[in-house]
This record gives sequence, structure tokens and C-alpha cells, in this order.
Amino acid sequence: MNPFDDTLHQSVTASSVAVQSLTGSSAVNQDSIDTAKVFIAESIMVHVRAEIASGSPSAATVAWKLQESDDNSTFVDAKDNTGTVIGATLNVHTTAQDSYARVEGIMLQSVGSNTEPSTNAGGRKRYLRLVYTPAFTSGTSPAILTYGEFIGTPAAGQPLPVRTTVSNT
Repeated sequence: MNPFDDTLHQSVTASSVAVQSLTGSSAVNQDSIDTAKVFIAESIMVHVRAEIASGSPSAATVAWKLQESDDNSTFVDAKDNTGTVIGATLNVHTTAQDSYARVEGIMLQSVGSNTEPSTNAGGRKRYLRLVYTPAFTSGTSPAILTYGEFIGTPAAGQPLPVRTTVSNT
């Protein structure tokens, strides 16, 4: 038994490209993953890597956050069990940076009369995506190469705890 036998890995892409070149100051939405059909995991780790900014800016950061949705259309910021948005800001002016976040409560059992897997009440929602927002000060056409991935543990098919109004992270 190899420990890697039970690991799921999903690079997060936008426009069929896993590595994004972030420019300007507009947010870039990555493609979503479907935790009910494509990435069936009980918990995941989010890994984001941002390389050193090009274009010689005097300051460069990329902020990332996790968003979730019931319908793969309307996304909201995913929050941890303290009510804080899951994400971080990486300072990539002089060094490349990595960021990690553990996300629990993927596809926990529904509560009440809400039994559709795509519209579970409370906890994590079915669809997850990463959003990146670059910020630069000065420079000549500055850009940041950024990569995100989800690493997960497959669901075992066992009954899961009831979802709560705030997700465990």
C-alpha cells in the first residue's frame, strides 16, 4: 500500500492553462471543481504558488481566496470556522511564495429537508474555485506567474457528520 494511492490531485485552470500570468489589478477566476462528481474528497489542501514578479515593480503581491457555490454560477467567499475568508496575500517582489490551506467539511451530509447533493445546507458547497488578484507598484508591464491546485483524500463512502452553519477549516 502506497500512501499516494489514496490521493487526489487537481490543477486549477482557467482557459485550459494551469499556470496563469497575472497582470494589471483585476481578479482572475479559476475554473471550478465539482466535489460531488469530479473531485470526491472528504478534505482538501489548497496549494497556491506565485513566482517572483517580472517587470521590475517596486512592490508586487498576489492575493488568493477560495470561493464556493451550490450551482457553479453564483460564488461566495469560503470562510473558515472563525468566519475568516480562506486565502492569503503573497509578497512576490523579491522571492517566490507558496501558500497552503486545509479545507474540511467537503460534501457533508445534508440537514432538514434539503436532500439534493448540489444544494447542501451549511458547510462547504459543491463547487470550489480559486480567485487571484494581483497588485503592483510601478514597473514596466509587471506580471506574476501563479499556479493553484487542490490535493485531497478520497471519500470512503461512510456516513459523514451533519453539516453545520459554519465549516470546519
